[in-house]
Amino acid sequence: MLTTLAVLLAGQAAVATAAKASSATPGHILIVGSINVDITVQLDRLPMRSETKAALKPSPTLAVGGKGANQAAAASLLAGPGAPAPRFVCRLGDDAHLAWLRAELAKVGVDTSASEVVPHMTTGQGIVWLDAEGAATSVVLGGANTEGWPSDAPQLRALAGSLVQGASALMLQREVPERVNEAFAEAARAAGILVLLDAGGSGAPISPALLAAVDAVCPNEQELQVLTGLPTSTEEEVVAAAQALLDQGARGVLVTLEARGSLLLQGAAPAGGHIPGASRVVRQPALPVPGGVVRDATAAGDAFRAAFATALVEGGSVEDAMRLAAAAGAIAVSRMGAMPSLPTREEVAELLQEVGHALPAASTTTGSCAPDDAALEQQPAAGAAGSKAATGSTSAAGAADNEGGFPLLFGARLNSMRARSDLAQQGSDSKSGQGGVLGWVARQGLVQGLGVVYFNYPEHLEGLTLAQVTESLEAAGLKAGGIAMRFPLPRFRAGALSNPDPELRAAAVELGTRGCQWASDLGASQLVVWSATDGYDYHLAANYTTVWAHSVAGLRALTDACRALGVHVALEWKPTDPASRFSFVPNTAAALLLARDVDRSSFGLVLDTGHLLMGGENMAASVAMVMDAGKLAGLHLNDGHTRLGAEDGLVFGSVHAAGAQELVYWLRARGYRGHVYFDTFPLNEDPVQEAELNIQAFKSMWAKAGRLEQAGIERCMTSHDALCALRLMQAV
Repeated sequence: MLTTLAVLLAGQAAVATAAKASSATPGHILIVGSINVDITVQLDRLPMRSETKAALKPSPTLAVGGKGANQAAAASLLAGPGAPAPRFVCRLGDDAHLAWLRAELAKVGVDTSASEVVPHMTTGQGIVWLDAEGAATSVVLGGANTEGWPSDAPQLRALAGSLVQGASALMLQREVPERVNEAFAEAARAAGILVLLDAGGSGAPISPALLAAVDAVCPNEQELQVLTGLPTSTEEEVVAAAQALLDQGARGVLVTLEARGSLLLQGAAPAGGHIPGASRVVRQPALPVPGGVVRDATAAGDAFRAAFATALVEGGSVEDAMRLAAAAGAIAVSRMGAMPSLPTREEVAELLQEVGHALPAASTTTGSCAPDDAALEQQPAAGAAGSKAATGSTSAAGAADNEGGFPLLFGARLNSMRARSDLAQQGSDSKSGQGGVLGWVARQGLVQGLGVVYFNYPEHLEGLTLAQVTESLEAAGLKAGGIAMRFPLPRFRAGALSNPDPELRAAAVELGTRGCQWASDLGASQLVVWSATDGYDYHLAANYTTVWAHSVAGLRALTDACRALGVHVALEWKPTDPASRFSFVPNTAAALLLARDVDRSSFGLVLDTGHLLMGGENMAASVAMVMDAGKLAGLHLNDGHTRLGAEDGLVFGSVHAAGAQELVYWLRARGYRGHVYFDTFPLNEDPVQEAELNIQAFKSMWAKAGRLEQAGIERCMTSHDALCALRLMQAV
């Protein structure tokens, strides 16, 4: 595995031997950039042109902001024990905010000794409009950020040369003049240290001199569009746009894609002191947002880039760095504000542990991110047999496998534990045989590899206290994965959120909100909505237009109510049911249209493979569509013969083995990180052993998916060569 960004990006010159020997421990991270007073105004939506809108709150929120200050604070909060404080170089105004800004930076341990105050100038300001979905739209007033730097080029170069000494990495943004970034990037390049450029802050093209001096340009999706003029709606388009920046002279492009994760494109190295080899893509899926709700994305990119630099300075691999960055960004979007949203190292470690990864141990053996000769000798050449570069891509899932952990958590249908009660263990483990919901939880605790429990509401939880449920989970060694909403009959016989009676539709939203409260109280972040009665049996029995509008309004109201509880909502569609032969949401395409109309970032879709098969859909194709839309919130896996449209609930992959393998390949290749829930119906089998078999089958398919990737299955898929794919399936 490549151990430094310099090795991966193949664009950083070797550091002189004397420079390497000058430090036994990593130097500080140097951040040169902007500092602002962020003034945040909360709105239900952004105003249209010429429209005057009232804010949701009577007063704005003030916070320290600016990309430079945010990244300096994030780097400080993420630094390992004993690491030197990050050094922040900025220009401050001599206004009323000066003392407060300095105090706030000192609180988080940022060294501002090299920053200067510009007389008769205000500090920069960021005016942030925050909509109901947590998306931030900003206007920046440059202030001292743009006016306080030396105008004399030799003086600026001398300043930069002196300040990069002793640093291990340089972080730049585009909220200061381009000439400042050029001077510092060139000085850092000459010193042999890592240089990252945040593309945010200016829509102007990046100068060739600056592109040539940085190791990675770091845009978000919108910034990549502006810089290249190219679309980015699919991963292929993102890669093409990033390649356009490489063609302009960039050595590497690190793109953040919100819910789609992040992507790093390495360019082929130029001749002369660089690592040879063709380009490759490294992908990192987004990690789950704590609480399941995106509240404010203002500083998420700053947290991401600071974490990326921190991991590399500490000697982590690029995969480590992107995973750490994904965790930092996920935590940041779950909180309000810019600097107040930035996570600590401990918080990032906790989130990584929850998703099956450990925080990389900090290295104290290198003083910079440049490769030494020994490190280079240990790396396989790009494209060599057995290297990940040979496949053109790598995945966080693959890294997790190599580290001995599995990246996904498994759950299983709780009601299945009612089957074969004669086999439930007795004696010292008698709780598993006592029957009832708590007994079923105890029985699930016997399943090797199971991690989470999903409770039906109100079916499973009526008559139980929170303490009883929590105690049963702790005793079983399990956690709550979420709540599955079941609208009871006969009350909702004519539908739940689509019911023609407005009082019953409101009651369905209220009942669903209580389900979300249970999820929140249990520490889960998902409510899965499935209503067997949201459909019809006869033609001319329903007004489809009205039903659709009611469904959208109900799901939107429920999602908004649950969002306030830190819980996101997902719809599990089903094409048919004995209670309603035709569903109002009959297929994946319709479900995606519904998600579009609900228009909430905390609303997604859960796909059930049995439902997909009943609807005549290809499991992998449906999952690919939903993942491309950023709406896959979970998976219910099972299999069946689908005779007469029946939902058999058999062991996953037991009937449609090739389709199941293709589905798992797509999940692995696209970096899926949700729960895997086995919605099966063992009637004659031991449900504990049946659940274990499901887990083993999925893990086996996951491993085979990795082998297929290494064997080059993508070539078969790209060329639509079915025989090629079938041969590889047999060979591996």
